[in-house]
Amino acid sequence: MGKSVLVVGNDPQIAAVVVGVVRAMGFDAAANTTAAGAIARLGRSPVSLVIVDLGLPAGEGAGVIMKARACRPAVTALALTAHGSVAGAVEALRAGAAAVVAKPFHTSALQDTIKQVTSDRSAGRPTAGVAVIGDHPAIRTVLEQVDQIADTDAAVLIRGETGTGKEVIARLIHGASGRRTGPFVAVNMAAIPDSLAEAELFGHVRGAFSGADNARTGRMVAAHGGTLFLDEIGEMPRSLQGKLLRALQDREVMPVGGSSPIPVDVRVVAATHRDLGEMIADGQFREDLFYRLDVVPIEIPPLRARREDIPALAEHFRREVNAREGRSVPGFALDVMQRLSNYDWPGNVRELENFVERAVVIARTRMVVTKDLPAHMRTEVLDLERAARDLSMRGVDLRVLMAEIEERLQAEARRRRNVA
Repeated sequence: MGKSVLVVGNDPQIAAVVVGVVRAMGFDAAANTTAAGAIARLGRSPVSLVIVDLGLPAGEGAGVIMKARACRPAVTALALTAHGSVAGAVEALRAGAAAVVAKPFHTSALQDTIKQVTSDRSAGRPTAGVAVIGDHPAIRTVLEQVDQIADTDAAVLIRGETGTGKEVIARLIHGASGRRTGPFVAVNMAAIPDSLAEAELFGHVRGAFSGADNARTGRMVAAHGGTLFLDEIGEMPRSLQGKLLRALQDREVMPVGGSSPIPVDVRVVAATHRDLGEMIADGQFREDLFYRLDVVPIEIPPLRARREDIPALAEHFRREVNAREGRSVPGFALDVMQRLSNYDWPGNVRELENFVERAVVIARTRMVVTKDLPAHMRTEVLDLERAARDLSMRGVDLRVLMAEIEERLQAEARRRRNVA
């Protein structure tokens, strides 16, 4: 990672302290007292890290972070927030900050955070914040819930279709919590074979089973002091659910083949796209574990239920891909954006992100136009209102119209099965 750091804040005393800490770590540092000045500097000078005080007026700090993330290459951002301001931490992470430090801070805490984000970048690990984009009432409700519970240790169960961003919300909760300096450990239960799930979660001692040549620390112990994210919790084997419940109740885990439990201090955030109520009724999921996890339920809406957020999401992904891939695509043609907004996105935000990445890579320096769309999105959508108007003017062959509707519905159903 480069050595140039930009400090942005309108409190000269805090800025001076931050600049001193940064220079003592061997970085070059400069300071700006206004958002406009900082954005201008980002546009003309190479900067590797920007440290932004969210005390800037009128939410300008978040704007600086978003500009940093839109630079090419993207600039890692770190935010300073008022002590105990969960809303401030959420705002910074939404904008794309990699980490948050609360004021007043000890210089060692600031140094540790700078080391973390710069080492992550040097190692090629992601340094962007979680970037929750959108202003639909359902998304505002989710963010209000995060504000309310992030600084607690309450268990959270996030529900939502595949691709809606459940891990994004989990990372937001962690990043805004008092555990943000601890690890965030994600475990996708759907990706672990049942035979290995217990050892993966709790660890194992040497010789515990065939192939266990060395002892291994489990994911729960790895998350000690931080947050354990159990994605697709509905896929957890029934035989493991009781052991997880016991571990959460006793705050300790027993490695496979071990004889001594290991104390653990973790906050659990779980997620699922399945109906756990139906699974409980079918005997596939333990009711007592469900109530242990479902202390704070959060529901993420599918993208088709918040279409007004699609343009902002598409623009956000365009800026990110431009910065990451060295492209300079200026935007989307009007008819393309209309099609994006009208499309149902069965793969939700993840599908939209993949589409934008493909389109921007192909377009390189020009506007994204209709020919850049996948074939199923280029097909004209049947306008039933127009058909009704045509019917009143000149009549229409209803059999032909219904056959066309049926054909298109079947094609869409086949496409969705392929996506799933």
